[in-house]
Amino acid sequence: TSDAEYTLTLDPIDGTAAFISGLPTWCVTIGLVRNGIAVGGVTYLPMTGETYLADGDIAEWNGRLLVRHTRPSGDGDLFMLTHSDYHRGEARRFPGKIRSLGSTAYHMALVARGAAVAAVLGRPRIWDVAAGAALLRAIGGELRYRSGDVVDLGGLIAGERAPDHLVAAAPGMIDEILALVGPTP
Repeated sequence: TSDAEYTLTLDPIDGTAAFISGLPTWCVTIGLVRNGIAVGGVTYLPMTGETYLADGDIAEWNGRLLVRHTRPSGDGDLFMLTHSDYHRGEARRFPGKIRSLGSTAYHMALVARGAAVAAVLGRPRIWDVAAGAALLRAIGGELRYRSGDVVDLGGLIAGERAPDHLVAAAPGMIDEILALVGPTP
């Protein structure tokens, strides 16, 4: 933990395996955390030119305002992103499509954008999630541990991994998603 009011995070390559493989889904992120709460961030995908920006209650994707979105009407329309470990063995109860794109930050940006309803994120470090947490906060989404506990980013400022897998969810979806993914085994 830190006594500083503000913490700036930087991840020059979020999605190292995607970067090494030549996939376009790796990101550069900058996050701003104030007293344990993500209040700003930038997620930039150099290979695609996509930029996600969060500043307080405002979120943008390539200059377009992101707004709160609603749950798709059919289970077949649900799309969830996952950490590769979850995708390999546990994802049997989710009724929609599941993918892993190799970047925690990009997964969170896609949830904020409304392209996915949720993302199971593994046990990331603060620099992996600060920018995405600000995006989620700006659109009314939520970030919780798989146990259901609220994530306090202040507890991750020292650089250790999150103590449990995180779940990022679109507005109004966190309880449904947590019930489907269950606690970390």
